[in-house]
Amino acid sequence: MRKVTMWTVGICLLSLIVVVTGCQCGATAPPPAPEPTLTPSPTPAPTPTPSPSPAPTPTPTPTALTMTLYENMEHGFSIEYPEGWTERSVIAGIAFSLVFRDPDGHVTEDVTVEYRTEEISLADAVSEGKAYFEEYVPQFEMFSEGNITIGEGISAYEMIGKGDIGTGKVERFRYVVLVRERQVFWVGVTGEPAQFDEQKQLIDTIVDSFKFLPTYAFVPPTSSEGGTYTNAEYGFSISCPAGWIEDASGQYGSIISLWAAEGLPGVMVMMIWTEETTLAEAASKLKKDISKHMGNYELFSEGEVTLDDGTPAYEIVFSGESEGLHLTCKDVIVIQEANVFVVEGFSMPAQFEQDEAAIDEVIRSFHLE
Repeated sequence: MRKVTMWTVGICLLSLIVVVTGCQCGATAPPPAPEPTLTPSPTPAPTPTPSPSPAPTPTPTPTALTMTLYENMEHGFSIEYPEGWTERSVIAGIAFSLVFRDPDGHVTEDVTVEYRTEEISLADAVSEGKAYFEEYVPQFEMFSEGNITIGEGISAYEMIGKGDIGTGKVERFRYVVLVRERQVFWVGVTGEPAQFDEQKQLIDTIVDSFKFLPTYAFVPPTSSEGGTYTNAEYGFSISCPAGWIEDASGQYGSIISLWAAEGLPGVMVMMIWTEETTLAEAASKLKKDISKHMGNYELFSEGEVTLDDGTPAYEIVFSGESEGLHLTCKDVIVIQEANVFVVEGFSMPAQFEQDEAAIDEVIRSFHLE
């Protein structure tokens, strides 16, 4: 564990001492002496008053800046975060995302790990990232960027700017991009502008604490050549586009998750209830559950739909925020006797319209065996 302290603000007080020297010791010597004595007295008197004023600013900071070490053996990295911040894993698997948030929710530290189907260069990863920011991040503005070295000599590319990167509001950010073989790391800090500017030293400390561990245990699934995924246990099949990745690890309670190579969009199949019900009743219950557990929930549309094989279903399209991640989702409910399935497609709000056709193609291929 490494302990850090913020920069110290120093105030330099200049004192002027008037020395009266004389060669004669007469009656005129005493009067001038008190005058310079009294003159400096009011001068330093007010100056000590502001001197302790800046001191309270750094006083609580060392406690808040005691850093805690986080190590992730699965994905092979470590990073430090301030003691007292909360740690949450937002996305797992091939698009792993981890966030640490300050108690007031003003500043967030996050690490995202993406897995590619083949090795990628830092330049290519940066090019993809910048293209995404420019096309999909509302009110995006880049303040500065360039190659840097962090931690123990790790080459990275730094981006500092602002935009709505998925939280529903414009924030300041500092991200560094790193690559290792098939892994692409995004390490950074986002926050409200005022808080972000005040925490520069802390942000530098967080970013510089990132380290690669010697190895990582996660074995990313290979990309699909395209075809049909069949699950005999639950009695369904669904199409997987070429280049997408099949993830049957059971993350988030899913039976199967299908991810685009870039991590989003994605489609997952879940069995949420085992009870006899109707599509309308299931839809009503699902909407209530979603609105309770997602922040900034907004329902866009809903209604009955038909899958490609003629199976009746019910579709709900909505957006919301969960653990700082803002997504637009399309949930399609399908019922087989007492089994209630939800086939959910999702993407970032700014990208959903572009991804919707691919999401629909996968969802509507769902077939009860």
